[in-house]
Amino acid sequence: MKKIAFFVEGQTEQIFVDKLVRNVLGEDRISIIIKRFVGGTNAPKQELVRSASFARHPDIHVLIYDCGADNRVKTEILENMKSLTESGYSHIVGLRDLYPLPIEELSRLEKGLTFLPSHLKKHKDAYNLIVVVQEIETWFLAETHHFRKVDRRLTGSFIHQRLGFNPFSINAEERRHPSRDLNNIYHLVGKSYTKRYWQVQKLVNRLDFDYIDRHLKYELASLGKLIEVLDELKR
Repeated sequence: MKKIAFFVEGQTEQIFVDKLVRNVLGEDRISIIIKRFVGGTNAPKQELVRSASFARHPDIHVLIYDCGADNRVKTEILENMKSLTESGYSHIVGLRDLYPLPIEELSRLEKGLTFLPSHLKKHKDAYNLIVVVQEIETWFLAETHHFRKVDRRLTGSFIHQRLGFNPFSINAEERRHPSRDLNNIYHLVGKSYTKRYWQVQKLVNRLDFDYIDRHLKYELASLGKLIEVLDELKR
């Protein structure tokens, strides 16, 4: 049984990673447990199970933690790395946004996040922390196939005429605040994008994951790194 654990900063990332894992690895070969951390400041920290699903004969076990904030991702990994690797987890992957930091800070942030204290360096081969430029919604904005599923009027020219940019022809990583862009685009047809659980789930279910896996991963380096980790598990 291969084992992989993801630590993400919030429920939006958790919903996306859950769906991506199912599409890339195949639901018939995986078991997935979705957890979130609660407490830890004025109350004891707990791990709560949000959902779980199990294939009949899984050969890959997936654990996805919602850490509750971007600055908690590495902290939670460090606190759990030893126990996870000793339990057979060969991959421990952190996923966090670059935003609100500027792109000039990317290399410095990545360097700082890859550093491990001496007592955990023996587990470094399992550790991989991926910084999304700018935020997870960058990937949603770049997956332009889903706009027509929201409303058939959302073509590139329609959006450009009203908002001054065409998501079908830009580099989504150069947009400073993609989640705001998504909300502005949806507002054109009387809809909205927020980080409410049901809204994120609805958006993620509209994404073309075949296109993401076959094409978009080559355009977005951070997405490519994430899918590369999943591809390793399939071998």
